[in-house]
Amino acid sequence: MYDSPTSLKPLLKPDDYCSSAAFERDCCLVLYDSWHLVGVASSIAKSGDFLTADILGTPVVVRNFDGTLVALRNVCAHRLCRLASVDQGHSDQLKCPYHGWEYGPDGRTRKIPAATNFPHFDREQYRLDQFAVDQCGDLVFVRLSKQGRTLREWMGDLFEVVRDRFSLPQFRLAAARKLDYPANWKIPVEASLESYHIPQVHPTTFAEDPGESRSRHIFRSQSSSFHADPMTPRMIDRLLRVWERTLLGILGISSDGLYEHHHIYPNLLVSFTDSLSLARFVKPTGPTSAVGYVWHFGRQPERAGLLRGAVASAWGHLTGRLSVRVLKEDVLMYPRIQSGMSSAERPGILGRCEERLHSFQQYVYRCLNSCDLDTFAGTDSDATTVGADATCQEKHLAADGGEQ
Repeated sequence: MYDSPTSLKPLLKPDDYCSSAAFERDCCLVLYDSWHLVGVASSIAKSGDFLTADILGTPVVVRNFDGTLVALRNVCAHRLCRLASVDQGHSDQLKCPYHGWEYGPDGRTRKIPAATNFPHFDREQYRLDQFAVDQCGDLVFVRLSKQGRTLREWMGDLFEVVRDRFSLPQFRLAAARKLDYPANWKIPVEASLESYHIPQVHPTTFAEDPGESRSRHIFRSQSSSFHADPMTPRMIDRLLRVWERTLLGILGISSDGLYEHHHIYPNLLVSFTDSLSLARFVKPTGPTSAVGYVWHFGRQPERAGLLRGAVASAWGHLTGRLSVRVLKEDVLMYPRIQSGMSSAERPGILGRCEERLHSFQQYVYRCLNSCDLDTFAGTDSDATTVGADATCQEKHLAADGGEQ
């Protein structure tokens, strides 16, 4: 059932999806203090393994130092060369490829070739910035802000739910993909928060909107959730339900047939069935562009065996391809939505079934209209912009060590 008794008025203007000023405010006031999903721990399980990420323009390397994951700025303190240039890899040392400077897990230099060229070198000043890094199951997150909520606090009541669905040995990574989104980052997020578009955009996959009677919406301060009744009429669900029951029977796992979709504000989306877990992270790259990272985890058998392992692997790859197919169907709509936003003079309208989308807009609106300096309370739009810009400058200075 839906909570709202009536249609809803959008809280964001078309310009909030298009302009450079709006994009800057989003990055500073909505996204900067949150946790950013960068990869999976099982892919960097050995000491020396690493992965890289670009988070709101900040290059980060997450490296395994003797079993401990550390997140550091991926820029040498000497001549500012990128330390690691591949998405994922392994190296014996964290070393700059330009002049060979080496760094330890605390970001301080460990070795400087021809160190006599740098007399009275201040290792504390010339060290790599370190960022907060944490895990929820196999998922690895990084926070840019020096102070803020812990990962558990940010996820709230969903922390244990996500942890259990992305943890070995019950669930294992089956596929990871990257999708380019030709639209403002909020557009793909919002497309995931309603089923109203399904008959038009997904006629051969989902086919039908489960409707109010088979849907349940749950709202929290930091997230929203959608639970679908197992008797949903959608074509894909009917087929998957039969196959999934057969698969789970082979794997020796019970099934309840439910589907869950969770949105942890602002840009983490996770969904579950009995046999699979999907994590999506939408990363903005510009005012009208974004990237989607997708990690697909498959259910593993309760007992070891070649047949069970092969079945679980095949199912993971099949459902992974199907999930990407559905996502690509959405991507085809994003340029049209972005084009419409760019030419619109006023917001549209949201139906009762789109109340999760409205809840997300409420979160973004609160972030944009309130900050620690309390500059947004009771101000007009021009004052809001000034306050946002000031807050952005403060956060960038903090990220850069307080020096302009």
